Amino acid sequence: MASIRIELWTRARDVSAALISACWPGRDFAAVESMIDEATPLMRRALVVGPLLALALCSFIAAQFGLLGLCVFWIGVIWLIR
Repeated sequence: MASIRIELWTRARDVSAALISACWPGRDFAAVESMIDEATPLMRRALVVGPLLALALCSFIAAQFGLLGLCVFWIGVIWLIR
């Protein structure tokens, strides 16, 4: 159970770091990842959960517009991460 939790946390941290680095000009993935690692435990949780929560809320809003909204949402996510 602990190994699954560690794996889930690692993947969530990577996705959050990618989202933050995509939205924050001048910061690359490695800089954001080191910033997350150096933060206090409470701030670390906020830095990981915050972008994922924002992504989930945006997906719920996009779902209100049906299939077209979800397609636009996923195109936006793919564009943002690339």
